[in-house]
Amino acid sequence: MTKTTVYLDEEHKAALALAAEKTGRKQSDLIRDGIDHVIHQILHTRPALQPASDGPRVLDRADELMAGFGS
Repeated sequence: MTKTTVYLDEEHKAALALAAEKTGRKQSDLIRDGIDHVIHQILHTRPALQPASDGPRVLDRADELMAGFGS
């Protein structure tokens, strides 16, 4: 592990201390959990799919495509 410094405002510092007290965990452990969460969200969340074309989408044509289905 390497050492780094994180600057917190007074509100975050107090909330972190309270969270550590309530959970019985070290503040540094909670900070690492937060970092893990952010990294996971950014690196492991799939980006939203983009349409392959600017033409009409299948969903927009649902009534047309379903015409006669089940008759």
